[in-house]
Amino acid sequence: MGPTQWDFPVELCCRPMAFVTLTGLDVVYNAVHRAVWDAFCANRRADRVPISFKVLPGDHEYPKCRPKRTSYEWYIPKGILKTGWMNKHLNLVPALVVVFYELDWDEPQWKEKQSECATRVEIVRQSLQGRNTKVAVVLIQKKTPLPPGEDVVASERAAALCNACELSGKSLFVLPHTDHLVGYIIRLENAFYEHAQTYYYTEIRRVKSHKEFLNKTTHQLLFVRHQFKIAFFSELKQDTQNALKNYRTAYNLVHELRAHETNILEIKTMAGFINYKICRLCFQHNTPLDAIAQFRKHIDLCKKKIGSAELSFEHAAWMSKQFQVFGDLFDEAIKLGLTAIQTQNPGFYYQQAAYYAQERKQLAKTLCNHEVSVMYPNPDPLETQTGVLDFYGQRPWRQGILSFDLSDPEKEKVGILAIQLKEKNVVHSEIIITLLSNAVAQFKKYKCPRMKSHLMVQMGEEYYYAKDYTKALKLLDYVMCDYRTEGWWMLLTSILTTALKCSYLMAQLKDYITYSLELLGRASTLKDDQKSRIEKNLINVLMNESPDPEPDCDILAVKTAQKLWVDRVSLAGSNIFTIGVQDFVPFVQCKAKFHAPSFHVDVPVQFDIYLKADCPHPIRFSKLCVNFNNQVMEPFNIS
Repeated sequence: MGPTQWDFPVELCCRPMAFVTLTGLDVVYNAVHRAVWDAFCANRRADRVPISFKVLPGDHEYPKCRPKRTSYEWYIPKGILKTGWMNKHLNLVPALVVVFYELDWDEPQWKEKQSECATRVEIVRQSLQGRNTKVAVVLIQKKTPLPPGEDVVASERAAALCNACELSGKSLFVLPHTDHLVGYIIRLENAFYEHAQTYYYTEIRRVKSHKEFLNKTTHQLLFVRHQFKIAFFSELKQDTQNALKNYRTAYNLVHELRAHETNILEIKTMAGFINYKICRLCFQHNTPLDAIAQFRKHIDLCKKKIGSAELSFEHAAWMSKQFQVFGDLFDEAIKLGLTAIQTQNPGFYYQQAAYYAQERKQLAKTLCNHEVSVMYPNPDPLETQTGVLDFYGQRPWRQGILSFDLSDPEKEKVGILAIQLKEKNVVHSEIIITLLSNAVAQFKKYKCPRMKSHLMVQMGEEYYYAKDYTKALKLLDYVMCDYRTEGWWMLLTSILTTALKCSYLMAQLKDYITYSLELLGRASTLKDDQKSRIEKNLINVLMNESPDPEPDCDILAVKTAQKLWVDRVSLAGSNIFTIGVQDFVPFVQCKAKFHAPSFHVDVPVQFDIYLKADCPHPIRFSKLCVNFNNQVMEPFNIS
């Protein structure tokens, strides 16, 4: 399955790590530079500091910094969170740019080299204009340096270089290219990490400083936005406790926003994102009960925020995704060492996700049932100029419009039609089966056999709706054994009915006879008229004729099946099937009664065999054969 609009963005789900850019490294043609880059990238074990490195050219253009806002008096925000903001701070705007430069302390052309290095630093600064990004210089040297204070020339030249590059002494580093390269690199990246933390601390302070300019009348969205940004920068700074505290505040602020048809999807989208962050951090802090409590609160607050009745399948899709993602988080936490229990495991969340996916399918069937003649709107109301939305959760045809009045009802109508027609093409069964499969795997793991069987039935039925009758029969056959053993006759009858439909639609002769035999038996809870219909079809098949279609089957599938039956019947001839009835409850009951309690040797053993047919109409047997449990005794025929 490809990504859908309900999938959470990658930048939300990844672990935020400080972004550091390395410039001045030619990793393609310079072996020393390649070795340096490999040392930064290879074997990034858990004990290495959480930094995301990227090699870029020295004159790389970073995203332009917008002019600083001096007043919010006339500013009306157009949405809560821009779709590119997280990616920008994860992958585009670095906390630190490191300029690598090959320069030894005893370099004969020191002045020229110092000047070139300072120029490179200045180019980097120009490309970062207006940003608080830190800049550092690393000198790649051939020799191992002397201990601090022993090399007078090095001290003097380091001070001169810092002065020329307008750097503090803490931002100049030396990297000797020796056998201990990895050790030096680890020390370097620890220093980079400290610089990055200072940068994110500055960014948090900068966002916090906006608060004094905001008012609760026109800037409600900004309160949520700023709180989310503070939390996200705290994560980048690896301060997860403060991140969690700020995400919780942001979550409460989202639900203080006045919800209306025009913004309800945006509110739910942001609530879902922030809830994800809170739950993930709770699991990370090993407080699973807090994660579960937060998720339950989230569902309680959002389950009634349905929005437009014409798009109610969207709400079901959104709810399904919330449960699925929480199940994923729970499962991930278990893999990292969390202990789950039988009554509280990820399977329940996948099961609920599947339930909402099924609800989505039913709602879409009703709401998106347009005639074939209804054309998709042109121009496409779901397209945007840039190909992406400006803000998460907004409608493409009215981005940035915060008015509660739908200004253009016609545009609204066309937009809704476009969403409905797109939903019509969604393969719902594929989504449902994947979620049910995840749930089954969990219930199997936590030894919940009845839950597993129950969901396998649902999977089988979903395969039936998806017209994959082979997989449907495989699953249903597997579950039938359990339900027979436990005597769940009503459930067994329901499963057998679906199985009979599958065998009819595939024209599987032996399976069709087997399921018919059991549905006519005493274990079947079908009414007599239904049994009569099945018995009539069974006799038709035994007489080498095509059976009538099973009720409520897809019309096109029936037409295909009828052709298959015609071919099957014409080829059948005098086919003989051996159907072992020891594993199910057929419509013929058999009982034996001895004439006497004991018999002498060489005296023929006499007994009566009683047969009782449970089917509604009489049935004729052309031949009956009695087998004994004791293999020494020969079977015999009854005429």
